[in-house]
Amino acid sequence: MNAADTATLSKLRWRCRRGMRELDGAMLAYLDNHYEEASDAERADFVALQDMQDPELFRLVSGKAKEARYQIIIDKITAALADTANEQR
Repeated sequence: MNAADTATLSKLRWRCRRGMRELDGAMLAYLDNHYEEASDAERADFVALQDMQDPELFRLVSGKAKEARYQIIIDKITAALADTANEQR
């Protein structure tokens, strides 16, 4: 990983800090488990998710709202959170 990639990941990690602990965990789960292997389009969608207000983002992450553009990322977040929960048991 080069310096530019490291700087980008650091900025993204900072932006994953939200006003809700649940969103912090969700966004970091994707960043830590899927971001580096994601396509450029998926990475752009992740950045777009970070631009959302917390209530709107929470509705997507919690499954109360759906938006096709982000569904792949939401599915990966859900899977990563389930894996984390299973590891903690």
